Amino acid sequence: MRGKKSILFLSLASWLLLVLGWVMAFYAYPRLPQEMPLWLNFFGQQVIKMRKSPLFFIYPLAQTLFFFAFWFLSRVGFSRNIISGKKQIFSSGSKEIFFEELEKESVYLALIFFNLIFIHIQRSIILLAHQVEKGVDEFYFYTLFGILLILIPYSRLRKKFLIKGYKSTQ
Repeated sequence: MRGKKSILFLSLASWLLLVLGWVMAFYAYPRLPQEMPLWLNFFGQQVIKMRKSPLFFIYPLAQTLFFFAFWFLSRVGFSRNIISGKKQIFSSGSKEIFFEELEKESVYLALIFFNLIFIHIQRSIILLAHQVEKGVDEFYFYTLFGILLILIPYSRLRKKFLIKGYKSTQ
């Protein structure tokens, strides 16, 4: 039951961030100056500027594509049995569901951070267009990527410890 609540919470947070990305884009677009950046200065690249165009919506569109790819992964990507070598770890269906929910939590948590990255890039473009900032906040941006990279071994270790704990109770 606890896993279903956390999945629901993480799912709702992901949906909220997706909606906020689109609201921010539609709110900011009419207020953008006629010349706006399309790409930020990552790794010392030049800022790519162009006339105001609907290409501005490429970032919320990419955010949406990532969202639905992760959503699809959480729905169908984990409908398999968890197998260790050639032996099934457990025979109880409730334990299989528990581990599937654990992996869904990891996917939704990663999705939240991807949404935050896209929102940050979009916000940086808006502020750069209005000449309020000089680009992306690198510390925040790299911190989000660092957390995403940490989530991968964290979810694997968490699953490994839970499997080990389940085996030792048998």
